[in-house]
Amino acid sequence: MNKICIIFLLNVYCLFAGMDWTNDQEIALGRNEVYEMQISVGNNTRILRFFWTLFKGEGLVFLAKYQGFNHQMILYKEYQKNSFRVKLAEDQKRKNSPYLVIFFKNYDEKNKQVTFRVATFGDAYIAQEGIVEKKKD
Repeated sequence: MNKICIIFLLNVYCLFAGMDWTNDQEIALGRNEVYEMQISVGNNTRILRFFWTLFKGEGLVFLAKYQGFNHQMILYKEYQKNSFRVKLAEDQKRKNSPYLVIFFKNYDEKNKQVTFRVATFGDAYIAQEGIVEKKKD
């Protein structure tokens, strides 16, 4: 009986232990620095732009634009709302469509910079990336 329980727990752990990210990186951005990523999804290239404008009361005002749609939200470092997830493609044939997640990791008070973790899952790869502009304060 103990062997069955151990095997069952190991299978559950392996199933939920970690995601198979195709890309995983950290990015540091100053206030109003716009970061742009060209993401290859299948045969298509898509553009995601994001930046942050304000850190107040443990909340970070985060803005993103993907496929012509603007998104604005408040991310918190130590709460369940610490990430922004965008589905990169609608694939009805597969159960797991590719997506990208941006996690709010840390705010450096001294340097006034935010660290983000950017990860993609599925058939999505970052082709080109970098800071493209700094918006006026």
